[in-house]
Amino acid sequence: MRTPDIYLRSIGVHLPPVVSIETAVAEGRYPADEMEYFRLGGAAVAGDIPAPELALRAARHAFERSGGISPRDLDLMLYADVWHQGPEGWQPQFYLQQHLVGGDVLAVELRHGCCGLFSALKLTAGYLRPGGTALLVGADNHGTPLVDRWRMIEGNVMGDAGCALLVTTDPGFAELRSVNVVVLPEAESVNDGGVPMFPPDATVGRPLDFAARNREFRKRMLARDGAGIMLAIQTTLMELVDRTLKEAGITLDEVARVAFPHGRWDDLEHRGVNWFGLTLADTTWEYGAGIGHLGVSDQFVALDHLLATGALARGDYVLLVGLGAGTTMACAVLRILDVPAEYASGGPG
Repeated sequence: MRTPDIYLRSIGVHLPPVVSIETAVAEGRYPADEMEYFRLGGAAVAGDIPAPELALRAARHAFERSGGISPRDLDLMLYADVWHQGPEGWQPQFYLQQHLVGGDVLAVELRHGCCGLFSALKLTAGYLRPGGTALLVGADNHGTPLVDRWRMIEGNVMGDAGCALLVTTDPGFAELRSVNVVVLPEAESVNDGGVPMFPPDATVGRPLDFAARNREFRKRMLARDGAGIMLAIQTTLMELVDRTLKEAGITLDEVARVAFPHGRWDDLEHRGVNWFGLTLADTTWEYGAGIGHLGVSDQFVALDHLLATGALARGDYVLLVGLGAGTTMACAVLRILDVPAEYASGGPG
């Protein structure tokens, strides 16, 4: 989807302190024999700070960086998440409406897995009219009884974060050139774990364990066409990246950096970067390995980090790639029009 006249005005991030892998090993939370191979640094851990509060702090950060946009100027607010946010029968966007943006803006919770912020971008690009402004937020705190952040994904750990994007039709620091989100329905079973759909997991206290679910899927692969499904995921992702680059009017050679989901390095190397002729150094993997998989926020927190560390300059293209349950795949191309002063002056990312 081409996205003319859609811009990022600012990014806001709230990243909690990182608990190191060494600390997790010492506390018996992470297996010591996996440290050397998986090369993880740690996970951002929010403690008992609710995910909507992480989102609120990130949103305030985005408005502080916006150069004068008011929370009351919004035409749309989309709140993306992957994990439980608060009381059942309640939705997290209400918390931001109470404490920041008010009740006159259309505000909706968006549940689209780890590709949720990509989906929010695509919806926003179709919704905004000239002069419009949208706030997109994503937040998750995985520190709950049904998640073991240190072991739920083999070769990876789960981090917590809040992230916010202010999107406008007036020029900002980055131009959204294209964005796409697709689903491969035949791969729906990759993450379902073969567990019953009813009653839902959270209502019966069933933990979320992607490592066990992936082992279960591999067993099913032996009996059915699981290998064909995995190849279809790879082919679909490559076609999606190619289409998104073409819509943006560039080639992969013109991309300065690529942000993938924060995941295990060997999966990314063998099933991601190698297929595209890249190396891990072209990506944000090292940064992601130090803070964990953040649910919906990986690529956009990584974009903030690239700007904060001087890794991007005016005119650079950035490719963002998403992968989530469903199986959902997403891709976006941004062009950096200017490096905002808070980054250029070495301010915190």
